[in-house]
Amino acid sequence: MIQSVISKNLIASYLCANYRIGTGPESISLRIDQYSEALAKFLISSGQSCAAIISAYNPYSRRLSNEKNCAAHESLRNFLGQHSYPTIESLNTDPAGLWPAEKSFFVPGLDLNTAQTLGQQFDQNAIVWIDSDTIPRLILLR
Repeated sequence: MIQSVISKNLIASYLCANYRIGTGPESISLRIDQYSEALAKFLISSGQSCAAIISAYNPYSRRLSNEKNCAAHESLRNFLGQHSYPTIESLNTDPAGLWPAEKSFFVPGLDLNTAQTLGQQFDQNAIVWIDSDTIPRLILLR
């Protein structure tokens, strides 16, 4: 197994984070490695068998200003829109409160290879990948 350059503490933070799909009252909360019935229903109703959660905030987990993070998020939004990927605005939060909330996109139907490439393009350490078993998995990119 290849060793990651990402610290164990940072990986632990990713594993403990809350990943919320959508921003309204019908949002779906996800945790890494935990099955979600609501997500399963959503994927079935949308005719998708996989999805990814990708952020452009804080590249390589180096904290940027709110302005730079918002600009990176808009760049990701534009890229996804130009390639006609469906998206749902999402939010990743740290229950310990050590990291500020990070905007992200839930992208239904995005295959793993494309999701990994996109995460790397936006200098992310990891993405969240959801396969047909609807269990969110942390995918390290470095």
